[in-house]
Amino acid sequence: MKNIIIVTGGNGTRVADALVRLLAIGFPTRMQGNLPTSASDELEIWRIDPDRSAGALTVLNETLRRYRQIQHLMQDGNGEPPPLDAQPLAASPWAMTVNTKVRDFDPLALPGFDKPISTLRELLGQFPGKKDGTPLLHAFYEDKDLDVKINRGFYQKPFIGSPVIAAFAASLMDRNSPAGSQIDFNTLKQTQVRFFICGSVYGGTGACALPVIGQFLARERQRSNLNWSIGGCLLMPYFLPPPPPFSPLPEDRQSDARYVNEEARRMAQQFATHEAFAVFNEEERVALARQVLTGFYADPQDLTLRSRHSLVYYRDILAPTFDELYLIGKAQPDALQRWSNGGQTQRNPLNATEVAAAITALNYFAGNRVGSGQSYSLASGAKDMSPSVLRLADLPVYMVGGQPVDAEKVFLSTAVLVHLLQYQIEWDADARGWSDDPGGLRHLYQLDPARQERDRLAYRLALDLIREIMVDMVSPDRTMGWSPDIRADLDKLIAPGVESAVIERMKRRTRLFGLAADNAPQEALRFGRVKVELTSFDFYGWTPPPEFKRGDYARLVWANVFARTGAAS
Repeated sequence: MKNIIIVTGGNGTRVADALVRLLAIGFPTRMQGNLPTSASDELEIWRIDPDRSAGALTVLNETLRRYRQIQHLMQDGNGEPPPLDAQPLAASPWAMTVNTKVRDFDPLALPGFDKPISTLRELLGQFPGKKDGTPLLHAFYEDKDLDVKINRGFYQKPFIGSPVIAAFAASLMDRNSPAGSQIDFNTLKQTQVRFFICGSVYGGTGACALPVIGQFLARERQRSNLNWSIGGCLLMPYFLPPPPPFSPLPEDRQSDARYVNEEARRMAQQFATHEAFAVFNEEERVALARQVLTGFYADPQDLTLRSRHSLVYYRDILAPTFDELYLIGKAQPDALQRWSNGGQTQRNPLNATEVAAAITALNYFAGNRVGSGQSYSLASGAKDMSPSVLRLADLPVYMVGGQPVDAEKVFLSTAVLVHLLQYQIEWDADARGWSDDPGGLRHLYQLDPARQERDRLAYRLALDLIREIMVDMVSPDRTMGWSPDIRADLDKLIAPGVESAVIERMKRRTRLFGLAADNAPQEALRFGRVKVELTSFDFYGWTPPPEFKRGDYARLVWANVFARTGAAS
């Protein structure tokens, strides 16, 4: 199945980042035989954002680089990273095939213009081949709206971004346009595709692009009777940006161009060392100061009201556009500490709410549906859920092959997988001298010692990357919104130096005279509210098929651990 996630703005980009991380960890979307997996499905990431240097995109590309390396190693690649000129598809039996080259669309790059537009006036007043529409524009816009630079976003003002996104959407079917040249719609029309659109409803880019792109896809589906489904995730306020370092001018002074310019030069000089200004030259600092003074920035005071207005619009007009529509927000939004105007200085930490949004994408890509199409469901979390921090147990649970996929179970299963493949196989010893035969590997490696060394190195590298991704996703010092207990529980399973303690807990219980009483372990392995009772002898019995790749064996082990994982008493 081909899945395409379309993300808008920085918030949507971070949801795509969370989605790729979840796939790397092992979250499934389908059944392959009796194994829950995501392998054999395919994912593309389309990104719509005028901010070409966004810090969120840099982070996403780094996550995709790590994902590509994991898949390369799980596909029996060597320990070296895949060559830069290799195809961007990251495929293996471990996880979903992901196109690691983001289709990055600049909505300001429009047909008929020699270069991307930088203001709304360029689009509406000076469109190539059309009459000058500037006199008419003044009935709808002030000069400051028409002239503000929009190459960093639309500053929570959908009335500025909507005409830009509408022109962008109209260009998608033009194969000669900057956007249309990136998409082969003729091929997509012959393919079953699940589209999933994600962005904020309270900002600028997301609030503009979500409805426009959703309606565009729905029209194309209806026009050509296509086998497409369209889902979406609306991000409600879940973090609060701080105000800029100085306040905007009173409304009655913002129309005085001379006064605004004088104040902009003064503010640009006064705040030249502020990190949001320091990356610019003098002219750019003045432009940024002018932008803030005239009210073009993300105002935390307006988020709730803007969200309410957007939801009314979706309820009354746009809901029929989507086959599935999810709503994610946070009762007590997290407060960001650093103000940024976009670009590389805007690197907000991954938020637990963005991970929850990525779970809704997994639910959708798994083919699940919520509601009947004529109704909707509201879930507000368990009674004991904290309004400020989340546990993995608070994340939505979705179904794959009739089995509930719980985030704590997945994390525990992957943590145990990391331990088993790294420390319960005698990688450094000649297979001929192994005392045990995990998965029937002893005979294989006796015949091919070179493969044993290749597999040892590849599993170590791949599992270290997976471990890093797990830790990165839940560490309080690198993310926002998570309970610190998650990282503490994870460290008990996979932190460097704990492997000996885990091995002891997995040993079989003994009775008098040292005889084995049963195959129960000394102690269950626990993570949050779930546990698994497992011994090394259980692990040794999980045998891969005769011809297998590393990802096949890793997924087999993971699935067996997952099947044994249950609620802790």
